[in-house]
Amino acid sequence: MKLTLVRHGRPDEDDATRPHDPPLRADGQRQAQAVAALLAREGVTRIVASPLLRAHQTALPLAARLGLPVDTVDGWAEADRHLTRYRSTETLRALGDTEWNRFLADPVRYLGGDPAAFRSAVLGALADSIASERDAHVAVFTHGLPINVVLSQVLGLPRIIHFQPGYGSVTRLRARDATNIGVISVNESGHHQFPLT
Repeated sequence: MKLTLVRHGRPDEDDATRPHDPPLRADGQRQAQAVAALLAREGVTRIVASPLLRAHQTALPLAARLGLPVDTVDGWAEADRHLTRYRSTETLRALGDTEWNRFLADPVRYLGGDPAAFRSAVLGALADSIASERDAHVAVFTHGLPINVVLSQVLGLPRIIHFQPGYGSVTRLRARDATNIGVISVNESGHHQFPLT
């Protein structure tokens, strides 16, 4: 089966009404539309999203094109889900080398989560998403750290942070089951430079 991991579009970090779980900015909405145009032609059979608004809103254009529901799966949420304010990696990096290195050293704990519980939740969501029929194509709308957890697990890498998934980027996997997963591509973003319609 095919599993496509999509990082959410760029959120509105300055949103005053939902600072903890912001909606997409205008460019984030465009990124969501570009992802929908790309994936609508690829035989997606199920759409899954994190419960966080930025991931759910990124999934909606594809769901509308395909007439599929968006299944919310808690395990695909980002580690920052319980913080009072969302901060992008760009904002964290702008805080200086000391703060950025603190984040890189233990990103899940830095964002208020428990690393073991977070990893377990993501890998449980992965197993759930793979437990579909053999010819399924599941599109998962999630976040940077869950994508890193999955790739680190599949590739046997020791740390969580190895990749910087771009907003609206696509990472493709092919799986026989939860223990036999191959990586097809990481961080595809060409659909944003040359949007399909």
